[in-house]
Amino acid sequence: MKFNKVIFPLLAIATPLTTNAMTAFDTRSVGMGGTGVASANYLTSSFHNPALSAAYGEQDSFGMILPMIGARVHDGDSAIDKLDHFQYLDDNLGANPSEEALEQWREALRDLDNGTVNAEVNLGMVFAIPNRYLSTNFFVKSQVSVIAAFDIDENDLALNDPSNSELNSRGQAIGGATVDVGFTFGHEFELNEKPLFLGVSPKYQRIYAVNYIESVDDFDDDDFDWADEYIEKSAFNIDIGAAYQLNDKTMVGLTGRNLIKHTLEANPQHGMDATYIVNPEYVMGIAHDRGWVNLAADVDLNAKKYFKEYGYKTQYARLGAELDAWGWAQVRMGYMHSMTDYADDMATLGLGFRPFGLLGIDLGAQIGKDDNYGVSAQMMLTF
Repeated sequence: MKFNKVIFPLLAIATPLTTNAMTAFDTRSVGMGGTGVASANYLTSSFHNPALSAAYGEQDSFGMILPMIGARVHDGDSAIDKLDHFQYLDDNLGANPSEEALEQWREALRDLDNGTVNAEVNLGMVFAIPNRYLSTNFFVKSQVSVIAAFDIDENDLALNDPSNSELNSRGQAIGGATVDVGFTFGHEFELNEKPLFLGVSPKYQRIYAVNYIESVDDFDDDDFDWADEYIEKSAFNIDIGAAYQLNDKTMVGLTGRNLIKHTLEANPQHGMDATYIVNPEYVMGIAHDRGWVNLAADVDLNAKKYFKEYGYKTQYARLGAELDAWGWAQVRMGYMHSMTDYADDMATLGLGFRPFGLLGIDLGAQIGKDDNYGVSAQMMLTF
């Protein structure tokens, strides 16, 4: 499959970082519909709300996540299969030209027009030391985002001998990645005789961008040197958060992530630019924890845009629930409602296993219509 040779090297920009590196969604959160601003624990606070690093139990003294990995792919237009089919017909037309083969070739080319695929990969780790003075996490997290799209030139459809002509129809794949290395600091205060948690995560940020454009008949990476093509830069950024405990069972939270906006222009290709964007994100959440069941809801207060040249952006309202069996096993479920036309709703499911409350394994999955799937897994240790 030639298309996979394009997507996966783009995702592999982050491969050297996997030993150090995840973004806002840990695996528990994936199973709970992406919630976490008020429902995360001290260990996952660096991914959701820095303030929650100070919201820990009396028995908590150390925790770690190593590793966490997640991936999601959405091919709502079946663009991967359509590209494979077109390139098969293109090869066949060159070897066995005929009117019937030419019509099949044209129909396959039309089917590719405006087809898009988007994919994400998340990787991360955390070491956490909660305490009453200044709860501290060290974290590394990364996210890779890729969008591929196809634009068909009408002049190509009028060709009588495409095998001896250069096509103007092109595919473009653009990828962007962020790698954050930082510390989370949180402390508990008192407001109206109830706990108020405040936190901050200063971080060093490495940003990557790559742009790949090729005619649809040659959309492949055999002659493309990824290591020499991607652009990178270093930056500083910061996350902040607050959480207020309304009563013994209910928490509200508010967080702002990547408060400093950064952009990075990828390598230009055929006169077409691609600019990766790191924008501030603001999220509000509420959680109600009764011990055996934890209910949570989050809402994105602004949309997240990934690339300047593409309208694609995401914004969600999220619901999640977790059923806990004596701390040894958890069943999670959730729903993500897309607030933009660029993404679809997704249902989520997750499982957690924590024998003796020490070593834990979490599994999570997301599913939406039109070939929209995501999976996540992590290992954690707490004591």
